[in-house]
Amino acid sequence: MSMDYWEYQQEEAMSEYYEELYLSEFKERAIDEFTAERLCSYYVDNSKLLDDSFRAFDEAKKVAALSPTSGLIMAAISIELAIKIGLLKPIVFGFVHSEAVAESISNTVIKQTGIDRFKALLVELLKNISQIDIVTYKRTGQQNMSLWDERGKVQTLRNSISHRGSLTSAQDCQLAIDIADAVLNELLPDVLASLGLRIQNKIIVE
Repeated sequence: MSMDYWEYQQEEAMSEYYEELYLSEFKERAIDEFTAERLCSYYVDNSKLLDDSFRAFDEAKKVAALSPTSGLIMAAISIELAIKIGLLKPIVFGFVHSEAVAESISNTVIKQTGIDRFKALLVELLKNISQIDIVTYKRTGQQNMSLWDERGKVQTLRNSISHRGSLTSAQDCQLAIDIADAVLNELLPDVLASLGLRIQNKIIVE
């Protein structure tokens, strides 16, 4: 169902609210109060939280040859889920003190369109917890562009498909798949390793 004008205004207002809230007040509080132990506990308690991202990644590889455009869309979905569910949600959940509302707030945050508005929060906390800087982090074999910027390139391609009905090339599709692969099998394992965790058979284990 398409979004009407009132719903669009409501979503934009919510997006602006969370952008201001999390990049100012909550950012400072999160840095001061968040602990690696809390983050680790969340991952252990939600060991299958990457399931949907891995499924989208597997689907992207399956359909790539038949439809590069479909493959790119599924790879973009995998990337977005991996970052929102695999990184952003655990962080937001971790610094909301009330267990009764933590799930609701973290779910609301990840529903906001666009990941870039939470970049500053992710940068600071990942540096403190895992020593990983997503601003400069590069996937294996990539010398120039950071993985975060490559993710942005895939998002732009996906938006072009969704908003203008554009078709994509096999080359762009493969790029998106490679980036999804790097997020799931390089970035996230590196973050988890700093917490004493790892991914085994697509499940997070100690």
